[in-house]
Amino acid sequence: MSLMQNTSEISKTDQQVYSITLIRNSPDLPMYIDNMIYESTQSGQKFMEKLVAAFSRAGYRDTKVDDDHYELTNGLDKISLSGKLEDVFKD
Repeated sequence: MSLMQNTSEISKTDQQVYSITLIRNSPDLPMYIDNMIYESTQSGQKFMEKLVAAFSRAGYRDTKVDDDHYELTNGLDKISLSGKLEDVFKD
């Protein structure tokens, strides 16, 4: 559970979103983190498949850990791409 969720001033709705996180580690560049939110798991996983295919065409080797997690590398850069279903909160 997130530290931000540990308060009595917010409440969980019945909605959920699919959160995608991309983390790139490179020996000569600062760490890069990016996030995207999708309305459904299916649309988020479809986007991740397209993104992995684009990285593969650019010379990255990809490993599908599961439907929600990919690892990519080109020998120098390492990219972790993961998605998960998240609750939506309101105040």
